[in-house]
Amino acid sequence: MVVKEEVMPREIDIVGAGLAGLVAGINLAGQGFRVKIYEAKNQIGGNSSFADATLMCPTVLERELGISIREALIPWKSARIFAYGKKFTIDLPHLNEAYTMERGKGELSLENVLYRQALEKGVEVLLGMNLSQKEISELPMGTIVATGLNKNTLEQFNIPHRPFYGHMSTGTGEPSRSQVIVYFDRFTREYGYYAQCGRSSVALVFRMDRPLLDEEKAAFRKKLAKDNGIEMNDWNDDISTWAAWPLKIRNNINLFKEGKILAGTLAGVVSPVLNFGVNGALVSGRIAAMAVTDPNAAQQEFNRLAPLYLPQFIFRRFREYAPIPLLKLGTWVILSTYSPGSFHHLLSFALWPPGLKLKRG
Repeated sequence: MVVKEEVMPREIDIVGAGLAGLVAGINLAGQGFRVKIYEAKNQIGGNSSFADATLMCPTVLERELGISIREALIPWKSARIFAYGKKFTIDLPHLNEAYTMERGKGELSLENVLYRQALEKGVEVLLGMNLSQKEISELPMGTIVATGLNKNTLEQFNIPHRPFYGHMSTGTGEPSRSQVIVYFDRFTREYGYYAQCGRSSVALVFRMDRPLLDEEKAAFRKKLAKDNGIEMNDWNDDISTWAAWPLKIRNNINLFKEGKILAGTLAGVVSPVLNFGVNGALVSGRIAAMAVTDPNAAQQEFNRLAPLYLPQFIFRRFREYAPIPLLKLGTWVILSTYSPGSFHHLLSFALWPPGLKLKRG
């Protein structure tokens, strides 16, 4: 009787146990790889819980990516938008699904839903491992790096990026409250928003051109309170100390860099207009796993991730430099004439996150 020698699985290192890193780990472990994920935080999702919202096709994602995410999702049907003093309540566009979800440390957060699946597949997750740039560079060729908004890693891989100046509060709120409230106003060239999923909530206003002034932060907080009765505590600017966006140049999406495989925000798969990144992170995590065994096929899939990246980037630049009266008029026109049945293409362009719909060759 011939005894077949057991072939030990190859080892793959992943830096970052966020959405992209966990999806990559789940897929690789399912293929028999021995996967080790290094996570800087001491617990999955960090020290707080917050809400998020995105357009998403969960049936497609679950089938194509080999993950289960339904446990974390709550349907999102409409949004309340305050645009330069006018209030609009809009239904989400037809032909698209939308969901809110908890993010962060909560048991039902999207991160922890994925984390449990990773553990079931045998992925080894090492918490509290904040690797230095030198330690990351010394990891083997083909290591997957998925460190999100971390500007140190963006700098390490020479990826052009822009600062993220945010004023933020997380906490708990009434589940009956409007799920998503958005503000376009003079206090930022970007936007401010409030999101609620169950009892987890978040409020954030940000800029990229310069830090927010104290009066701009106060204006956003006052509008939330006056218009919606929402008053949150423990506001901070902490995210500004470590976060950045890879939105510096028009073509800034990278699957491979300096011998490593990039995924998630680090790879550039975020919407340039409103910066939605959940879908991009999930899909690019799967593509990063594919890149380990078939780099050419992975590059082809990656190239399909963001077909709207360039026109969205051009639109973003226009929005950054256009006069406020023109932005105000344009926003009012779009929102006043919006219909979920006839304008879904327009809103999909504005909100469309890379990877919303997967195309298979």
